[in-house]
Amino acid sequence: MADLEQNKEAQDLSSSFLALPPLHIKQGDLSSSSLQLALPQLHDKEASELSASSLGLPQLEKNADSPYLDGPWKAWSTVIGTCIIQFYVVGVITAFGVFQDFYTREFLSNCSASTISWIGGVTYFFELACAPIGGKLYDAGYGRHSIWFGSFLSMLSFFLLSLAKPHQYYQVLLSQGVAMGIGLMLVFGPSMTLVSEHFNNRRGLAMGIVAAASPLGAIVFTIVLNNLFHSSIGFTWGIRIMGFMSLGCFVVGNLLIRVPRKTAPPTDAEDPASTAPPAPIWDLSYILILISGFLWALGANTPNFYMQLYAGTKDINQTLVFNSFAILSFGSIFGRILPGWMADRWGAVNVFIPSLIVLSGLCFAMLGINNAAGLVIFALFYGYFFGTLISIYLPMIRELTPDGTNMGRRMGYALSPIGLGSTVGPPMIGAILTDKFVWWKPIVASAVIVLSAAVFNIAGRQVHVSRKRKAMAARQNQQTVTESK
Repeated sequence: MADLEQNKEAQDLSSSFLALPPLHIKQGDLSSSSLQLALPQLHDKEASELSASSLGLPQLEKNADSPYLDGPWKAWSTVIGTCIIQFYVVGVITAFGVFQDFYTREFLSNCSASTISWIGGVTYFFELACAPIGGKLYDAGYGRHSIWFGSFLSMLSFFLLSLAKPHQYYQVLLSQGVAMGIGLMLVFGPSMTLVSEHFNNRRGLAMGIVAAASPLGAIVFTIVLNNLFHSSIGFTWGIRIMGFMSLGCFVVGNLLIRVPRKTAPPTDAEDPASTAPPAPIWDLSYILILISGFLWALGANTPNFYMQLYAGTKDINQTLVFNSFAILSFGSIFGRILPGWMADRWGAVNVFIPSLIVLSGLCFAMLGINNAAGLVIFALFYGYFFGTLISIYLPMIRELTPDGTNMGRRMGYALSPIGLGSTVGPPMIGAILTDKFVWWKPIVASAVIVLSAAVFNIAGRQVHVSRKRKAMAARQNQQTVTESK
């Protein structure tokens, strides 16, 4: 009787299946979610219990050639939404040089340049050095919540900063350094990981477009804040105006972000390799890249913090000096998009290393800023190559990551040394600068540090290439032994 009932049930299922439009079926895996889409006449429970083998059918092939995990609309909607969020969340710290100049000259004139730079350094610390927290939240399934709360806190921080009083350093440090930093921590890593998971390829271009949002925000913040701070509106309402703008970005950006569907992992019976432990997060190549990241973050932020202050000591039009960060950020936009396309074509690490070497030379070139033309040329070129480092760093980490590695944690850990370097670097440069503003010392120190970062990056790449060659040779030897048997 049981056999008759099973045969009857199979016949009913087969007739339901035959009533459907024809499917293009190829060899491959068929998940329960695919069957639920393919068999709308069945109840959810029946579809979830049904497998291709129970019907004696070939399995559907996953479309590995598709550039999108969950369709183009959700992928590019997430890119746009993340751009809008990072426009104000990351853009405000990218434009910190405006605050550094204004605080040093007026608002916090009772503090040294080195002390003031700790405000931006603390923000970088929370954003990047504490990035593993955001990575763990993403891996635990709270990536969307992290982005929402972080973007809300960053928006709220503008209004908190507007309440700060002149010469009250701790008020600025808490509202801008700590609160904005925590918001950045919860947004930056999870949002970049979320975008990367929407794309099977074109990942470098997509992440480069997202990375371009922060220099675009920096352009707006630089121009608007410089004009507001030095007008009748002043600091308090200037910050509040940017806060209301951030409120609009917060709402629109979060509405556009979509989380990609997760593909069901294969069962042990379908894929014995699924029982294998995950690949280790740490390896020699990864460690060398992280050391390189700490070094270039330590030295490369000098123009971002001090260029406007340095240009103000030269015989250059004051309006151009105020807009120098906008020019640097304009160059950074191209440095975050074009190298992403180049990374997809030639490999992220092969684009990153030459850019790092060029950037070290540009650090020396900061000494050549003596007139308006020199300032504009330096700002454009430095912005381009600094933007390249920012946009290609995480794609490079992903490119050098073995299959099966916990991606959220690996990316989070990779941002930690960037945060540490960005936290310590500007105050260190300010201390070398001293109150006498001896500029050649911090500029030369920055250039040497960035050049040493390139050496470690080259070493990390060579270790990775050597490991891949050894693994390929081992597979070929194993294949030769198998064929000989």
